[in-house]
Amino acid sequence: MAVDEWPARPDPVPDLVVNAREFGFVAEMTASLEAFSAVRGLTLSVPASFGADPDLAESAQLVVSELMGNVMRASPENERVPLIVEVYATPTGIEVIVHDAVPERPHRRDVALDSTEAVSGRGLALIDMLTDGWTVEPSPLGKKIRCHLSSAE
Repeated sequence: MAVDEWPARPDPVPDLVVNAREFGFVAEMTASLEAFSAVRGLTLSVPASFGADPDLAESAQLVVSELMGNVMRASPENERVPLIVEVYATPTGIEVIVHDAVPERPHRRDVALDSTEAVSGRGLALIDMLTDGWTVEPSPLGKKIRCHLSSAE
């Protein structure tokens, strides 16, 4: 599928710019519920439209949601939070890259995945389970977290 045949874009959302890329998309935004919802929808539909397994796209959607949520929790309240989310279908699965301006690396909390009392703290363990691994690298925005989700084949 060529970029000009790219799946339908979401309805316009303030402070969200989505650009088609070969086998994926780049979304530049100021974090908001509307922008997050649109990016979650794209993360589900775009890789699948390029042949990625729909179940893997659902996992990628969870990873993107978790990474975007982590940025919001680590940011000062009422601050405009810039984010860039990239999602690509690859020959072996789906690549997810989230750029943010939060200087700290994500940190783990000692929370059991099956805890019935914890309300947070399981996100990085979830990302570990859904991806082949993830890295934190420098980005022009600050840092980027890169994850790869592999097809079951």
